[in-house]
Amino acid sequence: MFGDNFSKQLQSIPLSNDTVARRIGDIAKDIECQLFSKLRDKLFSIQLDEADSNKDAHLIIYVRFCDNMSVVEELLFCTRIKLKTTALALFAILNDFMNEANIEWKNCVGICIDGALSMSGRFQGIQAFVKQKSPQCVWTYCKIHREVLASKEMSPGLNTVLTTVVTVVNYIKMRPLKSRIFSALGKNMVSVHSALLFYCEARWLSHGKFLQRVYELKEEISIFLEEENRSAENFRDGLFVMKLSYLIDIFEKLNNLNLQPEGANTLMLDTNYKVNAFCKK
Repeated sequence: MFGDNFSKQLQSIPLSNDTVARRIGDIAKDIECQLFSKLRDKLFSIQLDEADSNKDAHLIIYVRFCDNMSVVEELLFCTRIKLKTTALALFAILNDFMNEANIEWKNCVGICIDGALSMSGRFQGIQAFVKQKSPQCVWTYCKIHREVLASKEMSPGLNTVLTTVVTVVNYIKMRPLKSRIFSALGKNMVSVHSALLFYCEARWLSHGKFLQRVYELKEEISIFLEEENRSAENFRDGLFVMKLSYLIDIFEKLNNLNLQPEGANTLMLDTNYKVNAFCKK
């Protein structure tokens, strides 16, 4: 779920003592049993997310319910997707888990998912299969995903700047030799940074950091492109740099907005208020 580096760090923890390993397992099992027992007699809502890495895909399920007059959010389970990621396959994983944990579907009153067809399809999506088990379940489209889709609509001029920057960064980063040369150039110029950042469309928070790094290294990028006999006029053009600065400011505000709906005890009304307040600015 957190990548190979994190997995290697966990594997480096010595667990040769069988007693320690057994106690860790017992604690984890006890926490799981407590969560399941609370869900068996309470109304709850779930949030689904499919996370892809370079090697594996995982289905992550979060649950929210009321416990002693307070809203509780917990990670219900995270499991590896072995085969297909179709709606039927993902729902089968979820349904098998609910049956094994002895949690009744009738208590599920809400489901929050992104806009992917396998998730939100009205007839063949996960929400359709969940509603077959729990007809009163209400589907909610993830606010963050909706805001990200809306933010993709930008003017052609700004979109050209973003596309140009992505092309240049990919040209440098996707070739190990050129990436090393650029890093050496940055060190020789005593730059604040010695490497660029990749842009990933699936990770919307990467927009601001990616563009900010390019802006801070625009002089180094210009020199590198000229040494590579490629056009560097964009990074020396005042209008292009001005539009790049504007994109950095916009995506910084969007990133802050994306972070606000996250975290514990975040309600839909609060999220709607923050999004509406942002749109009015």
